[in-house]
Amino acid sequence: MQPDAVGEFWAWWEADAARHIAQGAEGYAEHYVKQLGQRIAWIDPGLAWELGPGAAAEHELVIFPDSPEHAALARRVLKAAPAPDRHWEYADARRAAARFEDLTLGVGGEDFAGEDFRVGLMRNRYSADISVYHPKLGRLPEDKRLVPVAIMLDHAIGQQDVNAWIGIIEPVLQPHPGDIPLSELPAVVQQLRAGAFDGHGEPIWEELHGRSVEDRPITAYVQVPLVPAFWPDFDQHVAVQLDYAQILDDGLPGEASGRRLQAMEQALAEALNGNGRLVAAETTDGRRILHFYVDSTTSAGWDLEAAAAAWEEGQTGVGAELDPGWSGVNHLRIR
Repeated sequence: MQPDAVGEFWAWWEADAARHIAQGAEGYAEHYVKQLGQRIAWIDPGLAWELGPGAAAEHELVIFPDSPEHAALARRVLKAAPAPDRHWEYADARRAAARFEDLTLGVGGEDFAGEDFRVGLMRNRYSADISVYHPKLGRLPEDKRLVPVAIMLDHAIGQQDVNAWIGIIEPVLQPHPGDIPLSELPAVVQQLRAGAFDGHGEPIWEELHGRSVEDRPITAYVQVPLVPAFWPDFDQHVAVQLDYAQILDDGLPGEASGRRLQAMEQALAEALNGNGRLVAAETTDGRRILHFYVDSTTSAGWDLEAAAAAWEEGQTGVGAELDPGWSGVNHLRIR
């Protein structure tokens, strides 16, 4: 990414492009749309874009990641966007279309009607693995079959919900008994969302139990869903290790250490100032590891390290690495 590309892009957009593209004046609009693609590519070639009708405004500009590793950048571009008005609104992910089944998508010289897609469904606890059939998929090379499937899924349930709730996606060449129309997938997603978010729109937390390689008990608390889809700009994993003094026979903290750990956890969360979140905690054999994901463009990682220095019961350790896919907590993810 060019250092000032995001600011320069939005300055260009507000100065002329937004008005000309919204008006659709012949010649002018085409010129600005061409520049739009060039300027977004100048920010980063990993970004894609679409123009369409808005939900509240007349038009919408969507600048979205072409691959998951660019999701954080797309969110930062969105955060720098001008305030929406009656003409334009902005997003960093494709939204679900009101009547996507009426859409027809052209890929590889073939037309893929939304109403002809069928989905085979395997429900997990907090996600779904799917197979997707369309009668024309067999006319595409094998390495291109996922393209119309992925785009139509974005239009059916929204790109963010695809990333949050859909696991394995497999294009198939034969329909199966029990397949559902793609139009029924949004209801499945709503059920998954309802089971994972509380009444305030916050992720619920689950308790997990296991054994370490030394055959010691491990207790973990994890948020659901444990995916970056709703927090793409929290792309840095910061693991904070706290050794505690009061250790029970099973290695877990006693009451006094438990209270101090809870207070420290709250202090660390407050130190983030909204630039990250705690997503999981593991406790075993006198040690608690708190897993935070933070915005790598802020000082959040350093702020966590500074706050952790106040821990007095035992040793502390802080490790940080870029991890936009949240692979550092994969072993704790409940599917």
